[in-house]
Amino acid sequence: MLEFDDTVETVEKASKLSGYSPGYIVKTLLLRVGDKYVVVVARGDRKLDYSKAERYLGARPRLASPEEVRAILGVEVGAVTPLSPRVRALRVVLDPAVTGLEYVVCGGGSLNRLYKVRVLDLVNHLKPEIVDIFK
Repeated sequence: MLEFDDTVETVEKASKLSGYSPGYIVKTLLLRVGDKYVVVVARGDRKLDYSKAERYLGARPRLASPEEVRAILGVEVGAVTPLSPRVRALRVVLDPAVTGLEYVVCGGGSLNRLYKVRVLDLVNHLKPEIVDIFK
């Protein structure tokens, strides 16, 4: 666990404070797809491709609002961790670019905490769909 005096709610801040490049940081995003929620876990230097995501998910996704993130995941935007049981309970799509890494740094459940986790452990925990809907 890595704890900081400052907040790490963006990939840029997490990278600067932790010393890890954005390619080793993963962001965990909550999407609203129709009447359901889907979590995407992406390498920090990649972005969701909304056209690919719409084709794969069957409907146009949108980022969940801060209120939805609090209600569904129980934390503030920027504090989401893929290690949360609430994330694991949802459909999860993982960026295949993450699977080529040995470890990643991810949100730690609060705005000033990160976790370093082995990718194999993350995949085993989440049991995600590994699909390239990113750019």
